[in-house]
Amino acid sequence: MPFNQYDLETLKNRLEQAPLAGYIYQHEQHMLILQEPFADDGSPLNVYVQHELTADQIGLQFGIRLKDGQAEYVLGITHSNQNPSYEIGAGNLRSDQKAFNLLYAFYNYPKAFYLVALPLAANSQALEKALEEQLFNKPELAFLETAVKTNPMGEQIQWMKAYILQQALDMKVRIQTSLL
Repeated sequence: MPFNQYDLETLKNRLEQAPLAGYIYQHEQHMLILQEPFADDGSPLNVYVQHELTADQIGLQFGIRLKDGQAEYVLGITHSNQNPSYEIGAGNLRSDQKAFNLLYAFYNYPKAFYLVALPLAANSQALEKALEEQLFNKPELAFLETAVKTNPMGEQIQWMKAYILQQALDMKVRIQTSLL
């Protein structure tokens, strides 16, 4: 897919024409973040997922970054829990992490922030691999392994991981489609 032909202004115009978010935040001259993202039906997208036993919560944000002439799909992921003794303020975000501080600033006791990036044209297997390598294997996110539910076929699934993957994949496809 020819996403690398676009400059940031063209990308922003295309994204604004598609019903993807309430607004598009531009970070410096190389990054766009979808603020208040919409689901396919135009309703607000649930960007939070919470473990029912540990109360650990993940927040998702979606964006595009132009880096070295290449368009990248970028996920900003915030981890939070109910332990108020340790909190990272929005002022501690560095570099491209700062693009995601609008969600971060309203988050419940943020403990960590992660960026996951991959080429915008990457397929679903590459997205799954990037999430596994850049996010799911972090020791501080081990609670994701225990978020298990039984699906209608009787299989045990790690539902939080599946939810994060599905939301990330859906938004990546919707962004790609809006740029075609």
